[in-house]
Amino acid sequence: MCNIIIDIILYFTAKVNTIKHNKGAHTLEISLHESNQQIFKDVCSNFISSLSSNMFTYGLGLMLLNQTHSALSFGIELAIGPLISLIFMIPIGNLVDKYPHKKILLTSLLVRVVFLLLLAATLNYFVGMLKFIPVIIFVLVNSIAVIFATTAYSASVHELVNENKIHQLSSLTSATSSFANIFAPVLSVGVYSLLGFQSFIWIEIGALFLSAVIILTMKFHYKNSPASKNISQQKSQLTNFKKGLDYITQRPLIKSLIAIAMLLNFMFSSINMGLPYIINTQLHLGNSPIGILDTFNAVGGLLAGLLMNFVPDNKAKRSRIIAPLFLFGVYFLSLGTIFNLTTEIKLINILGSITMFIGGLSISVLNITIQIHIQKTTPTAILGRVSSTMSTANTIVFPIGTLFFTFIFQNISNGALIYLVCGIIWLLVITLVTPRLNKIISVDKNS
Repeated sequence: MCNIIIDIILYFTAKVNTIKHNKGAHTLEISLHESNQQIFKDVCSNFISSLSSNMFTYGLGLMLLNQTHSALSFGIELAIGPLISLIFMIPIGNLVDKYPHKKILLTSLLVRVVFLLLLAATLNYFVGMLKFIPVIIFVLVNSIAVIFATTAYSASVHELVNENKIHQLSSLTSATSSFANIFAPVLSVGVYSLLGFQSFIWIEIGALFLSAVIILTMKFHYKNSPASKNISQQKSQLTNFKKGLDYITQRPLIKSLIAIAMLLNFMFSSINMGLPYIINTQLHLGNSPIGILDTFNAVGGLLAGLLMNFVPDNKAKRSRIIAPLFLFGVYFLSLGTIFNLTTEIKLINILGSITMFIGGLSISVLNITIQIHIQKTTPTAILGRVSSTMSTANTIVFPIGTLFFTFIFQNISNGALIYLVCGIIWLLVITLVTPRLNKIISVDKNS
């Protein structure tokens, strides 16, 4: 059924693009037919890896919580991942721009499989809090491999599909991830209850092998540039990375979006750790509302990914960047108002689900729009360094925000007030920066 839906989507979009670009289609290196095949393979691979990875993360958190009773159980990847991204930002960006992206993706999968096997072999030798030793070692290596793969994938879009299909690739990939996020929590709890944590390791290994098989069937159209490669090899890691920074400084829109994303992600840290705390600890409503709200957040992301597939990437770009930014303020204010005015579980489920749906929809529209614009306007030779820098800058604030809001939530009896304050601050900031952001979008490349 999933294959039929994707085929229908690809067919109708291909028809639109064929009519629109019929005259120039023969000049493209990658045909529309091959692009559709690549998108289908990418969607399948992304769904498999997203579902298994999210299930593994939930299973790991449940196992650690049961074995250690530590609050860090579900936050270990959130704490380690951004720090790893910061430490390895320079070599990852340089290596991704230097070596074939397909080899990087396959090597990343292989490394993850090897360390999953090592985790399976050693985990039972540790008990209690000592369980964190093999888990932290695995998370460290796994985070490096995932960051390599994510950066390589972002930099390889021009090698997988022609330019007219980049927006479709990005929107369907985002929709697939959101679709996987809907089912991962429920499946994880069921699998953990029936089979235990070790089963998640084997599920993840099987999923990685399937993804590797799909990647092997995909064709990466590399653009040969021997001269630039020789120059790149002669220069230091720092010099090569500085090229990426220099490029970013020449793009005011990228600089502005990084600054906005850092503030937004800092505030979103209050959602990631604060929402369960308010619902479970302060309002004593149990865990079911948390799962319901998370599900509707993922549904919003799924709908955004599907809708963006049919929106031309150059249509209403300004609105697709600015409108979600204002909606985030409404999102924070709505959550704060809901938790401040009612403790009735039905109302929280209904109103909270609507709010989380809007939040998921907004963040996906913004992410897809920015991702497509950066990928289409940044030279492939430097895209890895630009993607690595943006990703690191955007995520490094999560550990800081988590520590900050943990302290605030534990020292205030009404956590809803935090969301009200975040909403007011965010709306004030966005109102002030919107006139300048409007101008920057107008003058940025191919806007």
